[in-house]
Amino acid sequence: MALQFMPMDRREVLKYTALLTGAAVSAPLASVVLSGCNARPAENAGTGSPAFFTPEEFALLTTIVDLILPQTDSPSASGVGVHHTIDSMVGGVYKEEDKATFRKEFDALAGYLNEEAFSGLEPSQQLNLLQQLEKPEEEKWEEARDAFLGLKQQTIAYYLSTREIATRYLTYLPVPGAYKACISVEEAGGKAWAL
Repeated sequence: MALQFMPMDRREVLKYTALLTGAAVSAPLASVVLSGCNARPAENAGTGSPAFFTPEEFALLTTIVDLILPQTDSPSASGVGVHHTIDSMVGGVYKEEDKATFRKEFDALAGYLNEEAFSGLEPSQQLNLLQQLEKPEEEKWEEARDAFLGLKQQTIAYYLSTREIATRYLTYLPVPGAYKACISVEEAGGKAWAL
């Protein structure tokens, strides 16, 4: 008896991936993946002025992504262009209603950080402030929390999908080879697989 494989569409793949990893994909990010659009938002990232953010907001975004993924033995998030990718995706790919939601939440995040004198703090204090935001005690900071959690999710996803991280720090197979089920991490080169 031959095995038959049912084709899966991207919606099913995302659903099963989220179930397996315990992670949820944000609506705007999911809509970009599900839409199958031909836009290549990160292709020209890093050239010229930001597509969505003001220069001041872009500087804040850069600080935030680097607090989420700072430089260690691997590059920081901004070191591989994650901040440019986020700007490019929001500015050039998001639907208008998703841009409006992102704008409202980002403005709430910027307002929260401004109220706490974020720019004048040491990096460790800035990180602590963002970590406190993950569990807001005041309902008025709910949108700021949503913005930060969305940025955190995007930062990690875009970071892991960059060429440098995928090829230098993760196990990367550009053209699929033979399927080997149930192999150890050591058999896969000692690193987790790139997406």
